[in-house]
Amino acid sequence: MVSSRSRGSIRPKAIEASGTKEGEAIRNFLEGELPPGEVKQAAYLTTVLLDAGARYDRYTARKEEWISYANRRNRLVRITKLAGELISSLCELDILSRDDLASRLGLKEVEALIGSIHFLSRETSYLANGAQKDGRPRDLAEERWILEVADLYENAFRRPARIWGSGDEKVAKRRGKFYQLMEISRPPSFLRYGKLSLRQIERTLRRRRDHKSPLTIALERATKSEPPQASVLDVDAVFNRLREFGKPKPGV
Repeated sequence: MVSSRSRGSIRPKAIEASGTKEGEAIRNFLEGELPPGEVKQAAYLTTVLLDAGARYDRYTARKEEWISYANRRNRLVRITKLAGELISSLCELDILSRDDLASRLGLKEVEALIGSIHFLSRETSYLANGAQKDGRPRDLAEERWILEVADLYENAFRRPARIWGSGDEKVAKRRGKFYQLMEISRPPSFLRYGKLSLRQIERTLRRRRDHKSPLTIALERATKSEPPQASVLDVDAVFNRLREFGKPKPGV
């Protein structure tokens, strides 16, 4: 189920979005097909689907920025290396500069900086390793939209996202509720006919084990408890931790 924390933060927007032409069609479908206990969430779920479509439109409008997977991966690798170089440079500071920096920023701020740089390096490394390495460029905008709709469907309908029927099936209803939901919530810039490929959908769903959509990440963050506060450390301890972060990591 979708977390109550996420619902409360955008409920006014949900009511407004569900009043649009596209929103009304989606909401009508959800109210008619959702399990009885989830019908009251139709307005919220409508907004989530409209937001997913808006992201697809935004990604598609700037497709030239990401369609080259080599360039995308190289930029991520560069940021990872720059973050590592910054950590290494901080490690090389003399003891006077360390104390001066700590006194000007504060020990907690230095600790937060260490964590942020390390987190940035780790996440960009993860994204770089997960980027496509060969073959024909994938339509990542379409894949992400499919993944978001699949996440919502499984949370709201409490069943796996699956497609039924053959590739030449003409009636959406015969392909199941998940396919119907995708049909009714297609983004404005998504081609209305001949674009929703069963093969593409099935291929994308198989990749879900290695990919978390923005919706899944948001839901996880909404339910995750706050991390414990870092204890106050002396200057040398802070920079010793920084040196540990600065050690090269395999994988990039």
